[in-house]
Amino acid sequence: MQVIFTKGSTRYGQLRCVRMDGSATQTQMPEQGIAPHDMIHYVVEKRLRIQGAFFSQIRAGADINFTLEHNEASLAVADKTEIWQTESTVEALQSLLWSADAPSYAGFIYLLEQACSNRKLAMPKISESDFEHILNEIMDLTIEWQGMGEGQSLTLKF
Repeated sequence: MQVIFTKGSTRYGQLRCVRMDGSATQTQMPEQGIAPHDMIHYVVEKRLRIQGAFFSQIRAGADINFTLEHNEASLAVADKTEIWQTESTVEALQSLLWSADAPSYAGFIYLLEQACSNRKLAMPKISESDFEHILNEIMDLTIEWQGMGEGQSLTLKF
């Protein structure tokens, strides 16, 4: 599936996903200075090979909107625990990236523990190596994203 992030105004960009069968879905995404929330999802889900969260559901046919409109195939791949563990991971990474401090694995684990605890979830196992790879890719994409002008797109494969 192609995942297309298009730089918008200072408020909203756009996320468009084009599946292998040519069907597509899209939505607005808030601009936030660092890589957009959905771009962080992309990196996390790809690196950790998560099969039951946001992008896997879209690839299986879910329509992107505020509540993710599902079809049978996308419901079949959805995993509620993975969905919320992934969201907790993305939130922890966003918090680290918005912080003035240099991101650290210890800081990430602390924030991830808090997010999972608040949701009464088991914490996903994310190695320091995976954390470093995820962080480096997000930082590279953030630099690329920040250098783009309105209307320019970044196309990735999921």
